[in-house]
Amino acid sequence: MGNFCFFVFIISSCMVNVAYAKDKIQVVTESWYPYNYLDKNGDLVGKSTEKVKEILSATGVEYSIKVYPWTRAFKLATTRANVLIYSILRTPNREKLFYWFCPISSLEPHKIYKLTNRMDIVVNSQQDIKKYTISVTRDTFLHQYMLNLGFVDGVNLQINSSDAIATKMFFAGRVDLLADLASSMEHTLTTQELDNSIVTALSIIPAQHYAPICMALSKQTPIALVNKVRQAHEKFIAKQ
Repeated sequence: MGNFCFFVFIISSCMVNVAYAKDKIQVVTESWYPYNYLDKNGDLVGKSTEKVKEILSATGVEYSIKVYPWTRAFKLATTRANVLIYSILRTPNREKLFYWFCPISSLEPHKIYKLTNRMDIVVNSQQDIKKYTISVTRDTFLHQYMLNLGFVDGVNLQINSSDAIATKMFFAGRVDLLADLASSMEHTLTTQELDNSIVTALSIIPAQHYAPICMALSKQTPIALVNKVRQAHEKFIAKQ
């Protein structure tokens, strides 16, 4: 009888541990100022980060957050269970890939920049930017936007795994243009101790092209866990 009780106890403990493991969420994100980025102390901060932490804390579910290049974060969120990704724009081509929780932040428009000393670059419309090369991060909103505009991967559209690489290519003169948020560009110039005058904003991507900034759970995630997050997100939105 004692052995039987011990066996039942072990099985019950294992079931509890399995249930606990199923409820743990792996959160993935990229470095994208001002929504999610590492501060000077190496801590993950940002407008979206604060909100995601508040929402997930309200679920009572254990979670951990890791920063990856966008391409890696996106792959994890589309191939594994219990993975939550943010900040992600809810675009039509991504709609069926995730369980969505929108919004978590408002998006400021992207501007198209050139180096000020590039007097040969003249842009008077969105179509004009196709005359030049630009660098974007793979599988992002900007990647899809440029493709829709008529850019071609590997021709006038240089694809990278992170925004940081795209920015470095721009300042090194390896591409002609860079699409970035005004606040992000200002942050880059400040951290690199560069004068604002070295870049010039040429145009703004029209607001009608933007989708909400969200967080999203992988489709492999159990629906019970999805519902926990949804309830917490709905309560968060109701307080705003």
